[in-house]
Amino acid sequence: MLRTRQIIPPLTLHALNGKTICAWDFKQKKNLIIAFLHAGCVPCDDFLRQLAAESVVWKEGEAVVLAALLESPPRALADSLPDTLIVGVDASGRAANAYLGRDTLSPAGVARLGVFITDRYGELFAQWQVDATHDFPDIAAIRLWLERVEMACDECSVPLWERED
Repeated sequence: MLRTRQIIPPLTLHALNGKTICAWDFKQKKNLIIAFLHAGCVPCDDFLRQLAAESVVWKEGEAVVLAALLESPPRALADSLPDTLIVGVDASGRAANAYLGRDTLSPAGVARLGVFITDRYGELFAQWQVDATHDFPDIAAIRLWLERVEMACDECSVPLWERED
């Protein structure tokens, strides 16, 4: 499991449009919401649609959603998502292991899922480990953490609510 305030590990996804997307492509440009999900799983698809429904909010908050799947999603789902939501495949599982832990992948598939919020410099602000119950974070909680990221003090890299001035 990653520690809050650490720099995230590399993340490279093969986007559905054939391009290769790296989390570092957005460094110093956008905050990130990174979600590791199953493809074709009803609760995961629902969460992905919830993220997609907020695409205007994410854009206004200068955030990008990177949805990392271990397998290609069903075509109907991929076609229904806005371009602002970047869906890619982590077929090797390397990124999932780096973010969720070495025991993430098992012979039966992915044992854990997760959602991560970073600032535009790749520093981790919040994370949720999601188990088989598919208890994803509430969209309002994700919005709140993105607001906290934006309130962080750029000079000292300490959130304003934690500063002792």
